Amino acid sequence: MSFSALEKFIRTLKKRFNHTKVLSKALPQPLPENADVVIIGGGVLGCNTLYHLAKRGVQAILLEQDKITSGTTWHTGGLLWTLRPDDIQIQLHQSTRNLIISLKEETGIDPGWINNGGLYVAHSQERLDEYRRLATIGRSFQIDARIVDPAEAHAIFPLLNPEVIVGGLYNPMDGCIDPTSFVNALIRSAKKNGGKIFEKCPVTGIKVGRNQYGVKQIVGIKTPYGEINTNVVVNCAGVWGNKIAEMVGLRLPLTSMKHAYVISESIPKAKNLPNVRDHDGSVYFRVQGESLLMGGYERNPTILEEIPKDFSFQLFDFDWTHFPHLANAVNLVPEFETVGIKATVCGPESFTPDHRPLLGEDPRLKGLFHGCAFNSLGMMMGGGCGEQLALWIMNGRPDLHMYSFDIRRFTLDQMKSPDWVKERSHESYATTYNIVFPNSQFLAGRNFQTDPFHEELLEANCVFEEIQGWERPGWFAKTGPNPVPKYDWGGSYGHIRNVESSYEKLLKQDYTFDFPIHHNIIGDECRACRTGVVLFDRSYLGKFYLSGPDAQAAADWLFTADTRTPVGEIVYTCLLNGKGNVEADVLVTAVETGSSGLIDPILKGRGFYIIAGGAVASQTQAHIRHVIQQKGFKVNVDDVTTSVGVLSVQGPKSRAVLKDLVDCDLSEESFPFMTSRLAKVGGDANCRIMRMTFVGELGYELQIPWNLCQHVFKKILKKGKEYNLRHAGYRALYSLSSEKGLRLWHSDLRNDDNPLEASLDYTCRLEGDYLGKEAIGRVKFNGVRKKLAYFHIDEKVPVWGLETIWRNNEVVGYLRRGDFGFTFDKSIGIGVIKKKRENFYKFQVHFSSERTRSIGRFSQIWKIRNRSYGDSIFG
Repeated sequence: MSFSALEKFIRTLKKRFNHTKVLSKALPQPLPENADVVIIGGGVLGCNTLYHLAKRGVQAILLEQDKITSGTTWHTGGLLWTLRPDDIQIQLHQSTRNLIISLKEETGIDPGWINNGGLYVAHSQERLDEYRRLATIGRSFQIDARIVDPAEAHAIFPLLNPEVIVGGLYNPMDGCIDPTSFVNALIRSAKKNGGKIFEKCPVTGIKVGRNQYGVKQIVGIKTPYGEINTNVVVNCAGVWGNKIAEMVGLRLPLTSMKHAYVISESIPKAKNLPNVRDHDGSVYFRVQGESLLMGGYERNPTILEEIPKDFSFQLFDFDWTHFPHLANAVNLVPEFETVGIKATVCGPESFTPDHRPLLGEDPRLKGLFHGCAFNSLGMMMGGGCGEQLALWIMNGRPDLHMYSFDIRRFTLDQMKSPDWVKERSHESYATTYNIVFPNSQFLAGRNFQTDPFHEELLEANCVFEEIQGWERPGWFAKTGPNPVPKYDWGGSYGHIRNVESSYEKLLKQDYTFDFPIHHNIIGDECRACRTGVVLFDRSYLGKFYLSGPDAQAAADWLFTADTRTPVGEIVYTCLLNGKGNVEADVLVTAVETGSSGLIDPILKGRGFYIIAGGAVASQTQAHIRHVIQQKGFKVNVDDVTTSVGVLSVQGPKSRAVLKDLVDCDLSEESFPFMTSRLAKVGGDANCRIMRMTFVGELGYELQIPWNLCQHVFKKILKKGKEYNLRHAGYRALYSLSSEKGLRLWHSDLRNDDNPLEASLDYTCRLEGDYLGKEAIGRVKFNGVRKKLAYFHIDEKVPVWGLETIWRNNEVVGYLRRGDFGFTFDKSIGIGVIKKKRENFYKFQVHFSSERTRSIGRFSQIWKIRNRSYGDSIFG
């Protein structure tokens, strides 16, 4: 392509946005002195957020350092795919699609929606299985997608070579968006509803003060043209998101990379064809008139250490060494080899460690919200995410379960580590089009946080899995050790590609939609727990002390259950938001002042020891701190997660293993279920022993000071040999807990569920007030709209979640998660039924194999030996 042709193409792209200038207010018109919300950044997410806020009557202002869409929105490909590998993403994409369709009537501007459909092509049966799963969950959201064979795929997209594929997935609801028209329509509506836009108005600083409780919060912003007083700032600055965060001394888990595509010369037969995704080839095609826009995700993206401050409507020089996609494009569409390239586009995009955007209020600064780092998905997610972000700002929390997008999902240590963020973001980018298996694991950013038992468990052949930066035991192989290898960056950037390690080989055996090869090994761990005794390392659980003059008052407001209990009694409870939905579930134990140890700290009066699920500990802690700040309670929340290890001895023989190791009576009469006490273990190690279980067996959890963990561990292993004690991991723990009917927050129980829908209303006390109680009263009066349900699958087939639930030929819900119960030798599904029904006896579950199988009756849960402390579990 000639230089002049490229210049002409770029000029054409820029002209697409001229309408925006007419619709925007430009300085030197004076800035208002006050605003409810100030949005920084005029890209697709900033404009969507302004639209939704203005429509709801919020006085919102958008500030753009140059021109609207001048950052990365102007060169986006504009694709919209409605099928995604989880229900929340599907709903967000549907919201964007619905918004686009409604905008023309609302504003008089055609938003540029082309409903030309979408075709996913598969080169392997395993990929086709993944597409079948997508088609299955689509039925729960009225998406009429269907699996097609190679001939049908060729008929839908005649340019492709049917001999290189085994089938595909066709979705007539997909399409593409013109970013100019879409943004123009958003702006017109926002302005009509009172929203204000100021272009050429960069934010130069963010003012931070303290509220009446002494909590740091946003109080305003600075620009070259004056200041605006506000308590809410929304960071929609995209690849410049960290520049905004740095104004208040923070860093975001965001990495900028170059992302490119090419546009072919005219192919007349391409006109009106659907867009195509070839995940196995890591390429996509968007039909653009009679041309094909083609891009992909390479293994060696250019990572940008710095983005020029002034990069409006600019592109990078195209580098073919970082664009290896032509071969795979030609393999699928042979005509692409000879047609010629008329234009190339290479611009900056922001990516995160898990390929999900950053949304929500930053737990480190009240009033600072984020809406950035969209991983090249901003156009298709913008409408849905903009709406949820607006609701978040107005109501405190969004309507959907947005945890996978919430900045709270990252720990503070992860956000502060640029090396971890860069390494993980690289792998996330490079594997964008990999098959999403139920037990997929990252290789980048590993061993970020380990506990005192890590090396000993590694020698015991532990296969570790990572979550929230922690290495936790997944399961135990027959051979080993199997250490996690150092990340090799895919052999890019001068790194030498690793020789495949034993750990990677074991992971590959796990990457299936069938039962993995080591299925029976996990079963052996489960059976040992049911019949003998096992040892779980649960050190990554979140552990906090709540103390101070208002500790009891704070506990009363935070927790739904009664915490005015005797010292040492363990209480299972939910934490709700103002809408009555479950933000977390924890175990709370009342404690009194001790001798200054980690497990018996010196407190001023009554305090509480809180245990939270490790997989969501940062979310739980952020919620607790947020509520405390809102109410101004005079308390301290001390995080001792990395100071206290946890060993869980579970099974019928657990008491026998421990009775000679502790200096207290473990009998049923002296040490009843759901109580705890301080005791010496192994002669001289001061620990907190908690009589509790997450697997439905006799069991004890030992809370051990970090420096004493090795001592206690060795004592337990030595004594455990007499009773054939074996190690067990979280894969077994989740299976066992599913048999008991327990919930995992985020997977099963979510913050779009209330306790009544999750059958946790028994945790909601009648006496006294707590956050969300008023909303719970309304739910009791009006009734629930859905119900969390457990199912046994009659046939021995694996379920992983996303399967559709049918009753009387009607879709009534879908599974959120699946597991296998080795005690019954049956799969267990945890799902949501859309509305409460009198008879839950007979349902059907639609599997990805396109077959329909009947399942057992509602709530047919295995009867446990111990009485239940509550329907939940901490992961």
